[in-house]
Amino acid sequence: MVFEAKLIKKISTDCPPGVQAGLNALAKTEAFTNILHKEVATRNLVFKDVRLCIGSLYRKTLKLASGNDLLIITLYNQDYTANEFAALTTFLKLKSEWGHGPSWKEGGKRWQLADYELS
Repeated sequence: MVFEAKLIKKISTDCPPGVQAGLNALAKTEAFTNILHKEVATRNLVFKDVRLCIGSLYRKTLKLASGNDLLIITLYNQDYTANEFAALTTFLKLKSEWGHGPSWKEGGKRWQLADYELS
């Protein structure tokens, strides 16, 4: 996402290196802020609280990315706080506005073996 954002000039190419730095730059854009305001309102959250979690979002998401296939990204409610979830969906909605964004969905609960009885 960050590479593409630089390529299509959504953020400056002289943005500091690294994915998190690029996400931070994207989070300062008007387009991101507009989507975020809608997400905050829809989810009854506090804008400032959602903004605060953006700085550590990439590190956390990277740890939880296994299990997603390349066709559809699934965000599981149990993996993120409500604020992180709103920030993530904002990034994905922003990317979708650029066209050819990834397919994604919100998932309720990640499958676990303990959820099923073995006979």
